[in-house]
Order: sequence, then structure tokens, then C-alpha cells
Amino acid sequence: MASSSNNTAGANNQEQLKREMLQRLLHKVSQVMHRQPLDVDYLQFVNAEFVMASIHPQLSEKGTSKHQVELDLVNFIQDLLYESEEGQEHVADEDGPRSITPARFLQRITGQGHVPLLPSEKKDFAVVVKFNHNCEADFGNHSICYPVVSSCAKTIVLPVKHMKSYSQFRMVLLEAFHLGQEFNNV
Repeated sequence: MASSSNNTAGANNQEQLKREMLQRLLHKVSQVMHRQPLDVDYLQFVNAEFVMASIHPQLSEKGTSKHQVELDLVNFIQDLLYESEEGQEHVADEDGPRSITPARFLQRITGQGHVPLLPSEKKDFAVVVKFNHNCEADFGNHSICYPVVSSCAKTIVLPVKHMKSYSQFRMVLLEAFHLGQEFNNV
């Protein structure tokens, strides 16, 4: 019985989060449509909104410490995407400066770096975010691990232990995106 009410509460939280993000997206699209000529740089901002509206976090039960940490990580994703649109997110490596954009974020997680154009594709487009609270069980004693991505399933699993602050989250995610050959799960 409790499991059923937990599932319902989790679904309600996700629906509320989705409604709020979609409301923000609608507001931004409305603003874009009223700008003449079309401001392509401003339109890029809509991309972060689309990514955030597409995220479906699999959150723990509301009121638990796990739930709050997971919400923080979803907020970190949003912060990183918005920073990237403001041109603040550059990482230098041997290939020169690189940035993570909403399109690159989508490309890495889903294999698709663009917003779906067809309404039927948009309706079914979702990025599942899962949370690994006990990576030692999977990988033994270690100092760092990276997100695990399955682009076919459009899923990313975040290693909670290694992403407790925004700066840790940012460092781990950017290292995985820019320095790793791949991080995936088949």
C-alpha cells in the first residue's frame, strides 16, 4: 500500500516539475516569436528549456535525504545548461576550448543533438535521469566515477557520491564529456 502511494507521489512530483518547465518553455517561445527579426542567439536559450522539459528524473520518495540530493543534481544540470548559454562554460584541453551546450548535452545522452521537429517525436522525447547512491557496490573502493549513459535508452545515471556540490558535479560531468572517449552502458 505504501509503495503505491510513493509511486503516486513521485509521479505527481514529476508531473508538477514537467508542468513548470513546460510553462517556462511556452513563455520563452512566445517571447521568441515576438522578436523581429528572429534572434537566433535568444532561440538558443529555448534549447536549454527544451532539455530541462525533457528530463524525467527518477526521484526517491519525497521527504528523504536521497530525494533532496537528487533534486539538487537536477538543479545542477539546469544551472550548467544555462551557464553554457551565457558563454561561461569553456574547458581547455589539447583540442582547444570546448563548451558544453544543450545540443552537446543531448547528443551525448541521446545520440541526437537537435530538438525533435515533428510533434510526435517531441511528445515521446524524454531523457531519464537516474541516481546511483552507492557506487562502491558497483565499482569497489575508488576516488571518482563518471556518469553512465545509455544513449539508446536516453538515460544517464549520476554518481551521487562524487557530485555533492555544484563544483564537483560540474567537474565530473565536464571531465566525462570532454576527456572520456565514451561513457556508456549497453
